[in-house]
Amino acid sequence: MEEYHPRTYGEAFADVYDEWYSGVTDTAACVAAVARLAGGGPVLEMGAGTGRLALPLAAAGADVWALDASQAMLTTLVAKPGGERVRPLLGDMARPPLRSGAGFSVVLCAFNSLFNLPDAAEQRLCLQAAAGLLAPAGRLIVETSLPGTGHEPGETEGIATEPGEFQVDSVDVRAIESDRVVLSAWQHDPVSQNIRGQMIDITAAGIRLRPWQLHYRTAPQLDAAARDAGLELVERWADWQGGRFDPVLSTEQIALYRRRR
Repeated sequence: MEEYHPRTYGEAFADVYDEWYSGVTDTAACVAAVARLAGGGPVLEMGAGTGRLALPLAAAGADVWALDASQAMLTTLVAKPGGERVRPLLGDMARPPLRSGAGFSVVLCAFNSLFNLPDAAEQRLCLQAAAGLLAPAGRLIVETSLPGTGHEPGETEGIATEPGEFQVDSVDVRAIESDRVVLSAWQHDPVSQNIRGQMIDITAAGIRLRPWQLHYRTAPQLDAAARDAGLELVERWADWQGGRFDPVLSTEQIALYRRRR
């Protein structure tokens, strides 16, 4: 895990991402909301992966740019039906290979993509870059899970209380098939707000480790980082249907930001 880079997740999960994670977002509601907010203007998805959202957005008529640090993820995306409608961009979310002032109507960071960046400094760079890429009336949309709701691993387990004092919170069985077992193991440091884990994919051919990590933020912390990046909160939803956000009960958020006036 010491050599974890922005591209690590994509390279590890590209071949199984569609199988394991196709349902993590309400795709139809997300596409409808993003298309409405874009109003016919261009959309940039940061951390687009294999096109889980970029492809249906393009199929709905949006001009979609898909940024990902993993060539394996983008190769999978463009090989799919409709992949020719999406403009793939290879690059780090914190340092996108686009000039400031590109004028996107929507910049989208879906399901915890922002939290895949390793620390607050990298996340701030990503937010600053997104602010610079927005059109004057554009929106940055950030979808994340929320800490403290039981949504993240280890929330109800005995966990570390000092920075760096990691302990294994849990090992779960994710799948058992006739020729395959998939296990998930993670460690959680609630002080540094870091979770790191491995999906352990065991087949007759051998064992493959698929590492992942999150540096999660609370809603107020995310808002503060956005303000530092020159953004301000417009609204916050509990889901892609625009449901009312409850700071106590909601397990996820869709936060909409605009450039600070």
